[in-house]
Amino acid sequence: METLFTHLTTVMNDAGERKREFDIHRSNRLHWVRHHIEEHKKENMLVFSIKEPEGNRTYIYDRDEKYVIILEPLRIKNEYYLLTAYYLMGKDEKRDKIEKKFKRRLNEVL
Repeated sequence: METLFTHLTTVMNDAGERKREFDIHRSNRLHWVRHHIEEHKKENMLVFSIKEPEGNRTYIYDRDEKYVIILEPLRIKNEYYLLTAYYLMGKDEKRDKIEKKFKRRLNEVL
């Protein structure tokens, strides 16, 4: 649990050293994870699955808030591992990273 919390509240600034630093944008939005997973917001949301090199991933993307949650489906239907959640900013936001992934989505949400 501590590892997941650290991942959800920090960002890797130096991939070479694999060192993470506190990220205020992730931390301020930490409570959004449950809100979005429980589908309290329905408008302007993208929920989709794609095949990635690491395996299948399910994305919950709030277009208004530019917030994404990434889940990994378990073998048991309707259960997931929470991989990460973050606010899109900088290069990711400008490149429409999640919108591009949405274009290659699978036919069903896994």
